[in-house]
Amino acid sequence: MAILLQSALSSAEPFMRAFAEPARRRWRAAATVPFAAAGWIVVALLLAVPAVAWLDPLFGAGADPIPAGLVHALLTNAVPMVVLSLGLLAVSGRVLGSLLAAGAAYAALVTASTIKLEQLGLPLLPADFGFLSWGGGGALFRHYVAAEQLALIAGLLVAALLAFWLEPRRLRPGAAVRGLLAVVVACAGVTLWRGAAPWRSAYDGWNAGFEPWSPADSVRRLGIATNLLVFHWELVRPDRQPPDHGRVLEFIAEHAQAFARSATATGGELPDIVVVQSESFFDPARLNGVTAEQSLPNFRRLAAASAAGDLRVPTFAGGTIRTEFEMLSGVPLAAFPGVEYPYFELVDAPMPGLMRTLAEQGYRTSVIHPNDAAFWNRRDALSRLGAQRFLALADFGHAPKSGLFVADSALTDKVLAELADDGPPQFLFAISMEAHGPYEVSPGLDEDLLAAIPLPEALDEYGARTLRHFLYHLANADQELGRLAQHLQQRQRPTVLLFYGDHLPGLHSTFAQLGFVDGQGPREQPVPYLILDNRGSAPRWEETRSWMLPAVLLEAAGVEPDAYLALVAALRRDRAALLPAGDDRPEPRFVELARLRVRDEFDLGQFATALAAPESAGAAAASPLPEVVDEASEAAAN
Repeated sequence: MAILLQSALSSAEPFMRAFAEPARRRWRAAATVPFAAAGWIVVALLLAVPAVAWLDPLFGAGADPIPAGLVHALLTNAVPMVVLSLGLLAVSGRVLGSLLAAGAAYAALVTASTIKLEQLGLPLLPADFGFLSWGGGGALFRHYVAAEQLALIAGLLVAALLAFWLEPRRLRPGAAVRGLLAVVVACAGVTLWRGAAPWRSAYDGWNAGFEPWSPADSVRRLGIATNLLVFHWELVRPDRQPPDHGRVLEFIAEHAQAFARSATATGGELPDIVVVQSESFFDPARLNGVTAEQSLPNFRRLAAASAAGDLRVPTFAGGTIRTEFEMLSGVPLAAFPGVEYPYFELVDAPMPGLMRTLAEQGYRTSVIHPNDAAFWNRRDALSRLGAQRFLALADFGHAPKSGLFVADSALTDKVLAELADDGPPQFLFAISMEAHGPYEVSPGLDEDLLAAIPLPEALDEYGARTLRHFLYHLANADQELGRLAQHLQQRQRPTVLLFYGDHLPGLHSTFAQLGFVDGQGPREQPVPYLILDNRGSAPRWEETRSWMLPAVLLEAAGVEPDAYLALVAALRRDRAALLPAGDDRPEPRFVELARLRVRDEFDLGQFATALAAPESAGAAAASPLPEVVDEASEAAAN
């Protein structure tokens, strides 16, 4: 039996050896997969680091990063590029094409952030991706992209496509290596996106110089990719914690008399209301070397005979929807730290505000804007804020342009055409485009008028050219204000006009060379506003903020506000009640109230009861509101 067994094993030995040899080879091959994958990770990192050093301005000439953190900054900024390139490699199997495609994506990221930093003083932030994903901005943004920036991105993309097509098979990793890379990339990508503890420790944003209150300084210390990641981890989501109802009730009780004194409708026919949000409209006389006689003759004439003043807005050189949101909602964006684009981050459901308050009183509400309705997500957001109609660029047909955008004269024509002489009262919200940047180039202007614009001698060629282009369009805005006001004053129907600027223009070089008369920086400068009533009103001057403006407007028009705007109307005269710190930060309990407003819960349930004017306040309710202090006259008297 033993002899038979031994004979059988001897006979089977060649077959067993033949089977075992491929298995050993397979095990040896499998054992090399992790090393091969690690090798590709190292290759991707070694190529990403110099690419980041070349593309990111933090590491370029003239940059001043923290020397001890230079290598750390290079590595942390390279990680997202490595993850992207390895992900493309795992999917496509093409090495060079994946690396070039990731480089093109990083170049586009750097280009967008650099342009935004130059024009707005802010780098690319997480909210920008939500904004860009809605589209509608390409026609505007292409004016800012330099030819060499576009050539770099396009060149990298073309090279990537050629590499994907021509790359030899022998350079491609095997299926097992690609599978392992896919797992690594998925784990790294998800944990990086969610800000897992190991990544937060490795990036160490707060100790490396992260300053959420100053994104421009943060990006100069951290680099573009790292700054984006840390902002995403720390501030990507607006504060949606339920408001503290107890603190809101406490605030309401403390200011019950202010509610009781709030202005009510004056009775009679409701006026049509026209609001013009004029692009980059500001007073050039705030600049050193520019006199009041050189600009805005119509605005100065009308302001002297109407309610007017300085308007503090929550943005500079761009970000129009920040001012626009505050104006239409009555909510200060300071109540929502980290929110950059409210039309994407806050207005995701119907929200109370000026237009809804007017619609409840029978107004037809319309928005007129000669630009793409998708830009800034206006179409959806303004509908949720109460706009019943939206006339956008398509409704302007072949309207004339002045420079790069539709002329303000065409906007005035559209506003006048929309105003009816009968029917329900109207609210028209017109948003201009003509004076929008960039100001380096503005084609099709009248050369004689352009050359006749007086400029301070202190400006260099670039500063003079950009300021002259801006002043040309500003003069057109002022001229159209005069034309619109003349037509509205001649109407038989009562009509109220609110005209204001959304922010200062992005004239960074000009502002740096000239400076401002008050010695403050450009971000501290207000824009002007005026409210003109064709029924006649006493002139007055009042400094206010864009989130207080709807309350100011309704009071001037004699239209009854809702409870929230009534409170703002009353307390705006007692700045310590709303802004106790003396800056833009609202009183903490009012912040809770503003959050309720955004949730459309302010007038519901127990709050409606708390807002009811007590019987004991009857005398106060009949009392007139305190007079608005004419600060300019008071200063002159003293």
